[in-house]
Amino acid sequence: MISAGSDLVEPGQRLRDSEDEFETNSWLLTTAMKEAGAVAYRVHMIPENEMSLKAIVEDQLVRADLVVISGESHDDSFPLITNVLKGIGDIREIDPRIESSGLHNFGTIGPDKTPVVTLPGDPIAAYISCELFIRPMIRQMMGLHDLFRPVQKAILTNSIESESGKTTLFRALLDGDRVTVTENQSELVGLSDANCLVVVGEDMTSVKSGTEVDVMMLERRYI
Repeated sequence: MISAGSDLVEPGQRLRDSEDEFETNSWLLTTAMKEAGAVAYRVHMIPENEMSLKAIVEDQLVRADLVVISGESHDDSFPLITNVLKGIGDIREIDPRIESSGLHNFGTIGPDKTPVVTLPGDPIAAYISCELFIRPMIRQMMGLHDLFRPVQKAILTNSIESESGKTTLFRALLDGDRVTVTENQSELVGLSDANCLVVVGEDMTSVKSGTEVDVMMLERRYI
């Protein structure tokens, strides 16, 4: 797991200016991959140029069966990552129809054609993409059959709205057969409080309280 971004600062260090933020993705996603069953390694770096990032990525190919990179899209990190990966492999760029998500890359790199995926820089978007895309990849590579999180029905206790044309996954709390979407959907605290995701399809813009909805369970285990 490689986290790249020029404005990212290791937790415990001082933020240099208002543009800086503490780096959370490598910690969050490495833990999520371990929970999925992988032996995951965390690598954090601030890419100064394509050469330095290329060296870090190629160094991981010695031990990795899958490389996951998280990079910002609002600065130069994502184009830098994309250019590096295209230089050492076959890469495709996509923008999934998921609300509040961002650009992704996927493909293979290096002499052994090691799978690689680039996730958005936003921690919540990156975590959701990890659950939807990376977790199934890991579990399939391990030869397991339960690739995806279980989904069940529940009654929504509070009304919600979503963007037309995109699937939305709301962080929520399931209690019996009732599910409540948490506050602070744009903040990590809303994710840490959640034990499930309420899935709203791209053809819906609002769901009223009392409606039966699909709920993706998030089993949490201590690693």
